[in-house]
Amino acid sequence: MGGGAAGPTMDSQMPSSTEMAEIEERRMEAKQISRRLDEAYMRMRKTDDTFELLVCHHGDLKHGECVVQYKSQVHLLKNNSIIRELTIENAKLLLIRDADQYFIVGSYFNGRLRCPWHGACFNLVTGEIEEYPGIDGVPAFPVKVVKGSVIVEVDRRLLGKAKVIPAMSKADKSNETIFVIVGGGKAFYMFPPTFTLQLRARPKQLTCILGPAALVAAETLRRKNFSGRIVIFAKEQIPTYDRPKLSKTLDVDQELLLLRDASHFKKYDIELMLDQEIVNIDTSDRTVTAKTKLMLRYDKLLICTGASPKKLDMQGRDLKDVCLLRTPDEANYIAAAGKDKNIVIVGASFLALEVAAFMGYKAKSVAIVCRRNYPFENLLGRHIGKLLRQMLRDRGVTFYEASNVEMLEGSDKVQSVRIRNYKKNEVINVPADLVLVAIGTVPNTKCLLNCGIELDEEGFINVDQFMRTNVERVFAAGDVATFPLSDSGLRAKVQHWSMAHSQGRIAALNMMSSGHLEPLRSVPYFWTTIFGKSIRYAGYCDNFDDVMISGDIQNGRWVAFYLNFLTDEVDSACAVNRKDDVKAVATMNYDGVTSQFADLQMAGKFTTRADLL
Repeated sequence: MGGGAAGPTMDSQMPSSTEMAEIEERRMEAKQISRRLDEAYMRMRKTDDTFELLVCHHGDLKHGECVVQYKSQVHLLKNNSIIRELTIENAKLLLIRDADQYFIVGSYFNGRLRCPWHGACFNLVTGEIEEYPGIDGVPAFPVKVVKGSVIVEVDRRLLGKAKVIPAMSKADKSNETIFVIVGGGKAFYMFPPTFTLQLRARPKQLTCILGPAALVAAETLRRKNFSGRIVIFAKEQIPTYDRPKLSKTLDVDQELLLLRDASHFKKYDIELMLDQEIVNIDTSDRTVTAKTKLMLRYDKLLICTGASPKKLDMQGRDLKDVCLLRTPDEANYIAAAGKDKNIVIVGASFLALEVAAFMGYKAKSVAIVCRRNYPFENLLGRHIGKLLRQMLRDRGVTFYEASNVEMLEGSDKVQSVRIRNYKKNEVINVPADLVLVAIGTVPNTKCLLNCGIELDEEGFINVDQFMRTNVERVFAAGDVATFPLSDSGLRAKVQHWSMAHSQGRIAALNMMSSGHLEPLRSVPYFWTTIFGKSIRYAGYCDNFDDVMISGDIQNGRWVAFYLNFLTDEVDSACAVNRKDDVKAVATMNYDGVTSQFADLQMAGKFTTRADLL
């Protein structure tokens, strides 16, 4: 055999363990240098306002992982564990990977961008709000993947912003279409310069009130590029404000509650016909007429007149310091007039409990008169109601359960309240320097009498899932409407702040549509805070059959599931009521659960008793 020099053996080709470690170290150094060069290069490609930035590499985040704010820092969350921090020029951002797509927004919300505290949802691509409450979006930044590098296009003007007003169109004078919105409010006139109406001199200072349904509807029309006229009638001299905060902080500065000022409406050609109470709607001629005789023809009409607090029907109801709570002025008055005084609250609504909690240490005494044994016994059940009652009593609030008010006594000003316990058949007189009436609301539908719009037995407007009334071209939204629930088709009145927002948006979309109609799919969602304890509720269950409670009620950390025992049946809307469904969830110090339940409900995924066992 021919011979030659023997080749190297396998052992001689293998580096030693020390050499392997050195090779790996050099490889990691090269990778780090490459990343730093990539980042430096991306930072160089910038303008005064925008620049591109490499934030991670494909594979650094798994499906569903995200970066969120936690105790003033931003972290990557994976199975509730903190992995890394991310900031861009000291701004806190949220980075999400959904399958092989990446999204970056300036927010601190979990999961699918549903707020765990209030239930609002935001679009991952645009940052626009899609489920409410709220009227603004969050900053969103375009993201792309280039050769495995995840790159974000940063707009420096949006960094650090908590909210963003989405882009809106303006009116086009050539478009003669008129959409009229009848809302609440009373103030002055304001018109954009593109339109002229001969009315009266316009004041220099302009304020207005719009309920959330009317406000969201008007802005949705402009966001979706409606270029016709938007005309809003209103009748109260109060700014657009965040109403749920009133009962939680009675002495709040009105300026801190403002949602939009008059300049905003002017900028987007939204005409405010203020100090104009609508007294007649003619659906055959398609006209609305104000108390001042001003008449306007509409192409589409949206009714958002809302509801007003119920008044007591008894002797003494007109005495001084018998109060209702609907406006900032009324809230401020109760806070000032009730200081170091005896306050009696008639009713045990969330508004009543929030006022009692706020005034508990400021008033001389606070008492609540409740028709049931426990507050919210019909909504939250006996065990949760008992907890709330004890929370109030522990902080000095007197609770008169199973009782009714028979009379308010006083000469010119209220001095006492006569209360009857109908179980014991006992009557007592309770000193009262101020009385707050919180016994529910009545719809503002007086202007709708004899116009053909269908009302229910209580005077609320019947609408379908598209917010349409029985009259063509007429829609209704907000507290004034009764509507079919998306999961069952059962009709409901849900006077929640967030639901009014959602209905305003759906109404606006369908007012614009000439074909496809958008149904209301929102899940009822509300929250309250009492003595620093937050309760959140999602779903709808006005007559539950059972409550399953997980957690520790006494220590204030629990989840309550509300179930129905309905047998399978199909209602008039062709929706099935499933047996043993969880219809609603309430929580205290389990904030994320209510939002998760709302997501499941919206996706048509229903929870049953078996799922909880």
